[in-house]
Order: sequence, then C-alpha cells, then structure tokens
Amino acid sequence: MAKVIKKNLVLSDEEAALLEEGKEFDIIPNDKGIFLVIDKTIIGKKEGKQVCVQVPALDDEKQQVIGLIRKGSLSELVEGKFEATLNEKQKKALLELVATQSVYVFKLNESYKKGVYRVKEDEAKESNREKKESEDFNAPEKEYKDYTLEGDGFLIIRGKDVAANASYSYHKQIKEGLLRGIKSFDGNYYLIENALLGAYINKIISALMQKNPQTLEELARAVNISKRLTKIICEFLKEEGELMEKKKETYAYIK
Repeated sequence: MAKVIKKNLVLSDEEAALLEEGKEFDIIPNDKGIFLVIDKTIIGKKEGKQVCVQVPALDDEKQQVIGLIRKGSLSELVEGKFEATLNEKQKKALLELVATQSVYVFKLNESYKKGVYRVKEDEAKESNREKKESEDFNAPEKEYKDYTLEGDGFLIIRGKDVAANASYSYHKQIKEGLLRGIKSFDGNYYLIENALLGAYINKIISALMQKNPQTLEELARAVNISKRLTKIICEFLKEEGELMEKKKETYAYIK
C-alpha cells in the first residue's frame, strides 16, 4: 500500500515492481480518491497536445476481488500475501477499491505489522443484520437437524451424501462468499453465513487475548453467543491456524 511520508511517496514492493526504475512519472487526479501515474516520456512526446488515457473500468475484476475477500480465511487476506494470489488486473482493481474505501485494511491489534482486507459494504450490512437465535449465550440447545440458516445462521450436517447435497443446493451462495462450509474432526459438516462468522471471529480472538486458554463455555459467555455457534467459529479458526484445541472444548490462541 502506498503512503505519503513527509512529501515522499513510499511504495510496497508489489507497487514498485509495476514501475520502471529511473523513470519519472506525473500523478494526475482522475476521480475521487483515484490518481493516474503516467510516464513523463509519453507526455513529453505529446507536448502541446491533449493526452488521452484510457482507464479500464475493471468492474469484473473488482467483483472478483470482493468475492475473494469474502471467501478468504484470515491468513489468506493478510496484506502482501493476498496480493500475491491476484493477477495484474485484480491487483489494479484492489488498489482502486482501497483508494475509494470500498475495501479497507483491518488490524485486530495495533501491534500487528499487517492487517487483513475487508469489504466496507459488509460492515454496513452487519450493523443492519437481523440477529439470529444463536447470538445469545442463553439460546436453547437443539437437535443438530433443528438448526436452520434462517433462524440460527448455520446448519449442522451429518453424512457425506447429505453434505454433498447441501453443497449442491447452496452452490451459488458459497461461490458468492455468502456461505462458508467446513468439515470438522467431530465428523460434522458445518455451513454458516459468512456475515455471522465474520461478526464473531475477531471477538473470539480478542476474548482469548484477554485470557488464554478458555473453555468453550467461557468463550461463549464472554462473546454472548451460543456454545454451538462458538464451537463452529472455533472450528474455522482452528482450520486457519489461529487456534488450537488443547483438550476437548478448551481453546488457545496461537500468538
């Protein structure tokens, strides 16, 4: 990410690689929060003439990047690491999304050198999202088959064939990053709304940073969500290498 420090423009390695060393460039405002970096030799050749620069819309690439951010794990969305997974057009689209604040970098703790990418629109949706029954520590425990996406924000699926059918039924939502699925070591398959998962991942990590390790019940009480929902979120965090289960239903944050 480029930064201006005392009139100096500091570029990341990825951004610097896009520019030829030793050349001079003009920076021209193009749109709100968006600037064009143009090789001065092009302008010099066209002195006295209007310089027309065609800027690709990159709308498809922007949607691709937003989809990747929504579907990505915390470890995949870290600054620098995420850019390495993108093609050149997607990298340019990401720069535009950040410039217009459609995408931003979130740091769980200021001591972290790098943050993770998030979609601004999702933050607004979260504030208006209707609360699920599972977003309460005192939510009643139910049979696994009684949990629903509409009421609880997640499904618990048992059996490989049933999981395959669910994956097919919800293929579009999974592809768009609205739902995420995982197979747990307990043999269950979990399908959860990405908005619900995103709302509590950082809260669970923050709770563990205050007291580490904690039992499932302690974590659920600290974040004020059901133990079932807490367990599902912890399964995703284990998969991402953020947590470890020291013993059954006792979780530790990996610093």
